[in-house]
Amino acid sequence: MLRVMENLHIIKGLYAVTPDEKDLFALSSKVESCIRGGARLIQYRSKGLSKTEQNKQAREIKMVCDRYKVPLIINDNVELCRIINANGVHLGEDDDSLEKARLVLGPSKIIGVSCYNSIDRVRKAVDRGATYIALGACFPSKTKPHAPTASLDLIDLVLKNFKIPVVAIGGINLENIELLANKGISCVALINSLFKSKDIEGTARQFTGLLKSGEL
Repeated sequence: MLRVMENLHIIKGLYAVTPDEKDLFALSSKVESCIRGGARLIQYRSKGLSKTEQNKQAREIKMVCDRYKVPLIINDNVELCRIINANGVHLGEDDDSLEKARLVLGPSKIIGVSCYNSIDRVRKAVDRGATYIALGACFPSKTKPHAPTASLDLIDLVLKNFKIPVVAIGGINLENIELLANKGISCVALINSLFKSKDIEGTARQFTGLLKSGEL
C-alpha cells in the first residue's frame, strides 16, 4: 500500500485520453502537443485497432511520455501495460478485476477504476486499493452518449466521504470546467475537447490555466 500511496501526487491536473486514431505519427504528435500544453497524465485508449497496432501505438506514445517524464496509463489492457512497462492501467466495468491487475502489475503501478455514478463501485475500488477513481459522464459526452451521469452533487458526496483522488470525465469543455475546478477533484480527463481542437497545445494551456485558477 505504501508504494501505491507514493503515486497519489501524480494524479493531479489535466489528464489527456487519446481518441481512436489510425495514423501513428498524427497521434504521437497530438499527445506531445497535449503534454507541451500542460497535460500531466496521458491515457492510451483505442477501441478499434488490432492488438498489433495498439502495441505499436502504445510503445510510440510511451517514448513521448518518457521524454517529458509524464506517466502513461493504458486503458483496459493490463497485459499491454505489463508488456510495455507503462505506469499503470485504467479499468472499466467489463475489464479485468483490480485484484488481477495488481497481481500482474505489482504494487507500484497506478490503477484507476471507472465508477461512473455508482457509490458502491467507489466503495469497492477504495477498499480494493485503487490509486484513483473516475466519475462521469459529468456532462453530455460525444464519446459515450449513453453514459450514466455523475451529478455535481454526487461528486461532492464522494469527495466528502472517500479519501481517494477523483478524476472527472465526460463532456468537459472550456465552458463548464470551472464548475469542477473548485470542487476539490484531482484531475479532469479530456478526449474530444483536446484532440479535436485545431490548436491542441493552446487548448491544453487554456484548460491548465483554468484548473490552476481553481486551485486544482
